[in-house]
Amino acid sequence: MKRLLLSVALLFVVAVAAAQVTSSSIRGSVTSNDNPLSGAAIVALHTPSGTQYGTISNAEGHYSIGGMRVGGPYRIEISFLGYKTVIYKNVELNLGKTSTFDADLEVDDALIDEVVVISDASDMHTQNFSNQEIGNIPTIDRSIYDLTKLMPTAVSPAAGGIILGGQSTRYNAFTIDGTSSADIYGLGTTGMTGSLTQANPIPLDAIAQVQITTATVDLSESGFTGGAINAVTRSGDNEFRGTAYTYFNNEHFWGTTPGKDVANRTRLTQQMTNIVGLTLGGPIIKDKLFFFVAGEFNRNMTPSTNYPGSGVSALTLEEAEIISGSYEALTGYDGGGYNGHNILALTGSAVARIDWNINDRHHFSLRYNMLYADADASSNTAQSFYFAGSEYTNINRTHSVVGELNSTWSGTKLGANAMNSLRVGYTRLQDGRTTDVALPAVIINGLGERGTGTATIGTNPYSGCNMLYQDVVTIADDITFSYDNHDTTIGIAGEIYCADNLYLANARGTYTYASMDDFLADKATQYAYGYFANGEPNPPMTTGQFAVYIQDEVALNRKLHLTYGLRADIPVMFDKPVANETFNSGYFAKFGTMTGVVPRLQVLLSPRVGIEWESDILTLRGSAGIYTGRIPFVWLSNCYQNTGLHSVGVTVTNPAETPDFSLHPESVGIKSNPSIDLVDNDFRFPQVFRVAAGAKIDLFPLLLSIDADYSKGLNNIFVENLVAEDRGQRLYVGGESSDTSATYYNSTTSDYSAVYRLSNTQRGYSWSATARVEYNFMNALSGLKAMAAYTFSQSKSINDGISAQSSSNWGRTYAVDSNSPELSNSVYEFPHKIVASLSYARRYGLFGTNVMLLYNGYSGEHYSLTYARGKVDANGDTYRGNSLIYIPTEAEMSSMLWANDTSAAAFNDYIKADKYLRTHRGKFAERNSHSLPFVHRLDLHVAQSFYFSKTSSRRIELSLDVINLSNLISRSWGLVHRTSNWALSPVTITELQQVDGGYRPVYQFNGADYTMDDITSRWHMQLGLRVVF
Repeated sequence: MKRLLLSVALLFVVAVAAAQVTSSSIRGSVTSNDNPLSGAAIVALHTPSGTQYGTISNAEGHYSIGGMRVGGPYRIEISFLGYKTVIYKNVELNLGKTSTFDADLEVDDALIDEVVVISDASDMHTQNFSNQEIGNIPTIDRSIYDLTKLMPTAVSPAAGGIILGGQSTRYNAFTIDGTSSADIYGLGTTGMTGSLTQANPIPLDAIAQVQITTATVDLSESGFTGGAINAVTRSGDNEFRGTAYTYFNNEHFWGTTPGKDVANRTRLTQQMTNIVGLTLGGPIIKDKLFFFVAGEFNRNMTPSTNYPGSGVSALTLEEAEIISGSYEALTGYDGGGYNGHNILALTGSAVARIDWNINDRHHFSLRYNMLYADADASSNTAQSFYFAGSEYTNINRTHSVVGELNSTWSGTKLGANAMNSLRVGYTRLQDGRTTDVALPAVIINGLGERGTGTATIGTNPYSGCNMLYQDVVTIADDITFSYDNHDTTIGIAGEIYCADNLYLANARGTYTYASMDDFLADKATQYAYGYFANGEPNPPMTTGQFAVYIQDEVALNRKLHLTYGLRADIPVMFDKPVANETFNSGYFAKFGTMTGVVPRLQVLLSPRVGIEWESDILTLRGSAGIYTGRIPFVWLSNCYQNTGLHSVGVTVTNPAETPDFSLHPESVGIKSNPSIDLVDNDFRFPQVFRVAAGAKIDLFPLLLSIDADYSKGLNNIFVENLVAEDRGQRLYVGGESSDTSATYYNSTTSDYSAVYRLSNTQRGYSWSATARVEYNFMNALSGLKAMAAYTFSQSKSINDGISAQSSSNWGRTYAVDSNSPELSNSVYEFPHKIVASLSYARRYGLFGTNVMLLYNGYSGEHYSLTYARGKVDANGDTYRGNSLIYIPTEAEMSSMLWANDTSAAAFNDYIKADKYLRTHRGKFAERNSHSLPFVHRLDLHVAQSFYFSKTSSRRIELSLDVINLSNLISRSWGLVHRTSNWALSPVTITELQQVDGGYRPVYQFNGADYTMDDITSRWHMQLGLRVVF
């Protein structure tokens, strides 16, 4: 705690590394007969709340106002004594956007009204969504991920989150009111607070606007190499208003079994989703002090899938019964069951906000939000089954508070107008897993008719000891000076992060068996047990990231704006792991990386430049710059925990040495051989160089745009296992006379089960191009809007950083040579995406109708072809199932070794049927060489409003959301397919025969294939009732 308090104090000396936008801005020029007019008064009034912002034009006639509430409507008045006043009405301002309002004043004392409705269309690199737009998207779980349905440049993968820029969901920044709400530690896959539970970090009804950007020039935005997702909460105003709502669906709102030629279509069992919520806002003191509160509770229950007897699981009912009975005989516990059961998720979230207009120059806001979520986790796939007792409950507890003060001054001593924004925040989080039992885990491979199934019974190996506490303190301050035609911003930002992680893998002991027979005979192929060496958990880790930046925006003329600047980020580690001197002086010293080491202090520079030319019809824009992100801190925390001194363990991979099953793994008495995590002293936080360009043609009611971007990785991650060493032996994968081979690794030591080193690589890039057309119908069809967009993209990587654990980041980077993976398709690459929508919104008297029909079509997930996990470690690197398959020629197949008489012919037919395989014979398959089938989704949202009067906004609203409407039309449409961990394993290596210089494998073809997701592929709908008062 002392360390944390000291760190907080440092914030006030040098202060968020990822300070994000929370407001809107306006700018413009005031002239008379095209001559600059100095001293003109500009007043912007937020009419719902009476909040007023003001400034005066400078000697060049230029003005700018920042720190403004998002949304509107605003009334902007530009006046000068003796001249006609120009007034803009019904102005809506977008989050993080600067809107331009010029005025050429004429000499007269009469008043001129210019009624302007501003609709600042987003480009594909920065898109804004208002609360109303969010509410019209077809949705069931009311998730912020649903925004990707309207974004041709973004995809929400099966694991959740938002993929931006072809990067991992872990590489995004996510903020609420300018303070981080990201999954900073990185245990989950969504990249947001509550990631483990898949919970929404904040009720959608509490959000005023969301901005998603990948190529912003604004240097106050950082902490991402994918994209930034910025949300701001709603504020109260001068009118009391609120909403009460509920949404509901159950198993009767879901379709029957999807797919083509299904003989027996069945409904889901006991499915239910119920969401209830309330919002209320209004004045405490009119025009001065306002409040807003929101709360939401979500109860979701879904049936488990891929269980024995479901028709999809590789595990048979007979096998499940045998495993359950045998485990009960060993432990007295039957595993908790293996039939279908309900998966429950409970989420409660709340927001409270106060806004205070201290005076026209100073505006203060204070916001608190909380999240309380519990979610049962079911990890079943078609190839892997977990007994009910091996499942666990993910939990999240979040409390966050942030205060922001925006101030403006006119005519400072420097001769410039100034605006300052100060923001301070604190967040407390708890993430973890809870389990029902505390017993040794048993993992059995080689199950099912094809021998590719896996079952786990007992306490989940990674959940028996798993609880994380986090504290985050942020502060950011920037000041903008407006002078001549310049807006110059100087900012400082800082974040202090403390993580206390109680985690221990295999805390109850884990026994792995290659087959059912081995399990029944208690002949484990691997045994693992983790424990704390001194009975004390790992020490906490405290880090910081500080930044300073300067940026200048120049109005070269009314149409042309140039923005340029430089940001410097400094990541800091406030403490170091304890050094393991025995390890540091041993065999691995030759690699030059040791325990007790953290990345050295470095300054990461991020220069950026952007230019925009805007006329009434055409807008051209371009930008280039470096974006500095941060890694999930769990990757660094691993180096604190896994030094061989605190979190230690036993891993035995030689079947001849594995111990007999025991309820008390600590009594086995085998020497510890822990895994070690190292980080290179020169390791740098991720950075990308990104260029972007776009054009927009506004021919209202027709809008056309085209955008493109390219990103080059500068500091991507690279993970290797130093225990797996190339000593010249080869794995001869071809025929008897073929010399085609891969590296066969040898373990360098028996003292350590693995030594993972985290470092950087500059290999990797991504790019995308998007075209979009939008049309707003007029006259009799007013309210009808059509949109269509298409994106083509590519993303290449060495390591995608898919997991919190080093073992998975290394082992699931499928390769021919495990420590030298090739540049190949990223799992975050979705080459094609099509978005099309038809929406209608209109009010007529006491009634109002909103309809959106939305189509999403996108490429299926990539996957690799690997040798199956089994008794044999195909390439000797200690990780089973990570070796890419070799695609033999027909001539080679006749002299290869086969486990049975049918495998060769079956594998040959498999190759001939696959375009990629038959055109790559004689080569190894590339990582992520294949893609699941293209996904077609059609969703529908219909809302009918009944107003209390013709002039009132108060109403009762009934809504219907249908997700995957395409599957309702035809059961063979809208299907979604899955693999396990982005891999399929059609071939098993059953044994290795030693030959001169290495080994020759014995192959068995098992014909593994991807499966259809029985839940996601079904159509389903939801009814909603909302009262707006």
